[in-house]
Amino acid sequence: MLLSLISLSLASSHREAPAIALDPSADISDFYAFISPEDASKVVFIMNVNPLEGPGGGPNFHRFDDNVLYTIHVDNEGDGEEDIDFNVQFTTTYSKDAFGFDTFIYNIGDVANPDNVYQSQSYTVTRVDDGVESTILARGSVAPINVGTQSGSAGYNPEGSSPGSITSANIESSGTYSFFAGPRQDGFYVDLERTFDLLNLAGNDGTPNQNTLLGYNVHSIAIEVPISSMTKDGLAATAGNQNRVISAWSTTSRRAVTVRRSTGVDTVSRGGWVQVSRLGNPLVNEVVLPNPYKDVYSASHPRDDIQFLPYVQTSLLGAYMNAVLGTSCPAAYDAGLGIGGREDLILAFLAGHPGLGTLPDGFALGGTIPGEAKTFGAFEALRINLEGSGFGQWPDGRNVEDDVVDTALSAVCGLLVDGTQIPDGVDSTGLHYLSSFPFLGDPWAGDDHPSGGHDL
Repeated sequence: MLLSLISLSLASSHREAPAIALDPSADISDFYAFISPEDASKVVFIMNVNPLEGPGGGPNFHRFDDNVLYTIHVDNEGDGEEDIDFNVQFTTTYSKDAFGFDTFIYNIGDVANPDNVYQSQSYTVTRVDDGVESTILARGSVAPINVGTQSGSAGYNPEGSSPGSITSANIESSGTYSFFAGPRQDGFYVDLERTFDLLNLAGNDGTPNQNTLLGYNVHSIAIEVPISSMTKDGLAATAGNQNRVISAWSTTSRRAVTVRRSTGVDTVSRGGWVQVSRLGNPLVNEVVLPNPYKDVYSASHPRDDIQFLPYVQTSLLGAYMNAVLGTSCPAAYDAGLGIGGREDLILAFLAGHPGLGTLPDGFALGGTIPGEAKTFGAFEALRINLEGSGFGQWPDGRNVEDDVVDTALSAVCGLLVDGTQIPDGVDSTGLHYLSSFPFLGDPWAGDDHPSGGHDL
């Protein structure tokens, strides 16, 4: 009962807040940061949008939005301010069909041939340093939808560990950087259905938990970059070096004003960019923050995260588990930090934990940041030990296959650092991850139908 309740209360960031649930193309479902298993000198960032994306969504399949700014932020000083931004913007093109007519269909023929696709997208990646220096790193084409058997599904390999030819053809390389944008299978796993059917838990009817996200896709932006290009001084990350740990998070933004015309076309977006979604660590907006703060968090910046501190210090989920199920998860304690509450949760998700290798060397909460006239404070972001000497899984970065639900349950019950895992009964069975960039598996086809966990 305990394991089922908790597992179904956690859903990464799929439809996590009221406002962004109505805006799927800007809704960040997952964010990953990990050292490349192909090349330990590089780090990979992946942000996913369009949660619960059914693969057969034609004729206007799910896609990136031309009016959204997709951004990956990196802080390499520890002050909660972005030092490096990767901004990604998209352009959609509608082409006439092979007979010269405007058309309603996505393609005629194999989607591996760009000339057969009539609703295509391209992207531009811009790197911004310290909010000033701007460099266009790459321009590329978004990988097409895996429409189905008749449209050339052989170009994708959703049940294998090697990318299909379509994925490989849409990896853009620029110097030591690599980029990919397009549909991927959702690599997160959890049983969503039972949770929101009034806690119709596994065991009530004799059936096990299952991954109800299996068979769904997302749209991913993946970037692989040299570690030395992410550090404060451009040098390697080594022990005793401030470069060892960076913080990262992702956001989406829309223009402040949208003007709609009665003709139904020529919608115009104006004004400055306004943040509408944010994700660093998974599960924060789902089970840490109460409803009145969910939309606030989506629009907030790490520098202002002190407003959310009470909900981290005393875990609501842990309190509910204790009250309803009679467990003995610690509610709150003070271990001498001077800020009270759950020190272990504050360190793991708001500061960096020495036991996980995610606290930068020479840093202490409330102390001076080495080499900076700034104070080191708590803020929510995904931290990663670039030297590779840390925990090796979330919350030391996040690999695509990490079981973040099990780890989150362990953290809530104070078991994170000792390595004890509390299983939720759901694993990655049926999912396929790539052994090479962009690491998330090729997308399911339009004629693969999600059904109660998807039985491929």
